[in-house]
Amino acid sequence: MVGPTKSSKKSQKPQKRGVDFKKYKRKIGRKLPPPKNATNTEIKSKAIILPEQSVASERTGLVVSDRGMTLKELLQQTSHRNARVRRDALNAIMGMASKHPLEIKLHKLAMIEKLRERISDEDKGVRETLYQLLKTVIFPGCKEDIPGSIISLIMAYIFNAMTHLMFDIRLMAFNFFELVVQHYPSSFLLYADKVLQNYVDILKKKHSYVQDKGKLMSALAGLVRCLSLLPSVEQKASPSYEKVIVVAF
Repeated sequence: MVGPTKSSKKSQKPQKRGVDFKKYKRKIGRKLPPPKNATNTEIKSKAIILPEQSVASERTGLVVSDRGMTLKELLQQTSHRNARVRRDALNAIMGMASKHPLEIKLHKLAMIEKLRERISDEDKGVRETLYQLLKTVIFPGCKEDIPGSIISLIMAYIFNAMTHLMFDIRLMAFNFFELVVQHYPSSFLLYADKVLQNYVDILKKKHSYVQDKGKLMSALAGLVRCLSLLPSVEQKASPSYEKVIVVAF
């Protein structure tokens, strides 16, 4: 039997395999090289250069108050959570109106829609300042321009105030109504029944407001002034009017 030759023995030696990956020895303070298939996440961008802007340049041509605020900014501040800020904003609008009446007239609709929210404000000073603003600026300056739809929007907020839980707000609502009637007498006939009913509701509970008797009488005097704007025949023919007088006395 012939044994295997030397050449066949060499061919049977196991072949040396290739290295799957190279193992690096970690050394303290030395970073490992990134893998070959690593994704480059570096972001490169060009600088964006904007022209210089400032608050002053943005307000060029706009009317501002003594505090440098526009009408839009002042109207936004009338809804501030701080009562003092709300009062200051209303006073600033009055100051702006005295110097720039045309600005108020141009934006009367936006002003009324925003300011009506303060009719039921819980702060007495805010309500009184709003009353003066409507009395001296808004209504006199826009008497012929305000459409009936805006008056109806104001009345919706006045009626809401007439049923408020706070008695002072309810009484002040009648002052706002009287102010509307003074400038728009026809509005009384449109809302007479609802307003008189609110008067009756308050007068029925007058024993609950003994400490506010003066305010109650003031509200009743406002009703009398409103009724004085109507023809005498309509006053006598109004059953609601007679009902209010009976309850009051």
